[in-house]
Amino acid sequence: SIGRTIAIKFLHASLCEDEQYRGRFLREARAAGILSHPSIATVHDVGEIEGRPYMAMELLEGDPLNDLMTGGTLFPVREVVEIGIQLGRALDYAHSKGIVHRDIKPANIIRLKGGNLIKVTDFGIAHMASSSMTQHTQMGDVLGTPQYMAPEQATGQHANVDGRTDVFALGAVVYEMFAGVPAF
Repeated sequence: SIGRTIAIKFLHASLCEDEQYRGRFLREARAAGILSHPSIATVHDVGEIEGRPYMAMELLEGDPLNDLMTGGTLFPVREVVEIGIQLGRALDYAHSKGIVHRDIKPANIIRLKGGNLIKVTDFGIAHMASSSMTQHTQMGDVLGTPQYMAPEQATGQHANVDGRTDVFALGAVVYEMFAGVPAF
């Protein structure tokens, strides 16, 4: 109604009945919704339409880093440093709000058109410090993308997952941008 172009993310209809997927989707919406940072995708609204949860967020015009990292592409040093600093600041801000992303990887980092500005997306497996919104995982469950996981995350030691887990993943992303191949 205000003329803003947005993206709407719906939970797939086949997953709406699964409480685990539904809960994960709503946690993502809550986690991203409380964050307001220039390098984190903004969530404008969360709700349900005909029993399907949705999230209305800013429409990002750009490409995920994984699309730009094909075929061993090497990024210029200045670009890697600029992106790394933005990503570090976004994660520091999220951590200050008690949110650990737990799935930092090139596919969840969008480089906006026209420069080196980035936005972090997809807080679907975020851990929130508030006990009412904590990711419910059992010891031994592994959530994330193996190539970018910190050791404590990969072994299912969720009690040890904190902001350092995201910093480990940030290092793996930066390494890949420099080297043209994944660190692991």
